[in-house]
Amino acid sequence: MSSSQAEHDSEALQAFLRRVWREDVAPLLQDRRAVRAAAARRGVQVGGVAGLALDGLLRLRGRPFTRMLTVLGGRFGALLPDTWDWGWLSSGASARERSVIEERVLRRARELADDEALRLLGLPPTASPEALKSAWREHARRWHPDLAPEGAQRAEYRVRFIAYQAAYERLRSAYEGGRLPTC
Repeated sequence: MSSSQAEHDSEALQAFLRRVWREDVAPLLQDRRAVRAAAARRGVQVGGVAGLALDGLLRLRGRPFTRMLTVLGGRFGALLPDTWDWGWLSSGASARERSVIEERVLRRARELADDEALRLLGLPPTASPEALKSAWREHARRWHPDLAPEGAQRAEYRVRFIAYQAAYERLRSAYEGGRLPTC
């Protein structure tokens, strides 16, 4: 797969996952987001207090950049992701949350339109069944969950594999049904 095709493929996957996150996963995590927002507020408070303490300890009060440490402490305490995050999926999500996410990704992937499934696998609309098989094998070799380098990355590999597998199955049935290739 060429690098431009890999980038396009990655963009298609990211667009798909953003949609799944926005429409399916985020509503399920409302309670978790409320806890995260409370933690962010606490982080802002702790960061601000730490910045003030450091200002006092280093006798920076009255200096031009005095407020900088307080502001930075507050900002860093509030940084928490609200979008699709592989790190959170690997380490922060519970087993129940991961299984719900996998189920939602699978459900959405099965509903993919043919053109979106083609983009996900990096194929043109005129691709042959052999090209589909080749693209599927390439993605399967790259993203099979058993090939994850670490246990923490297994969740990412599993979600990617689910999306690619569903896209492949969708396109395979389209080829068998005569809906593809379109010229």
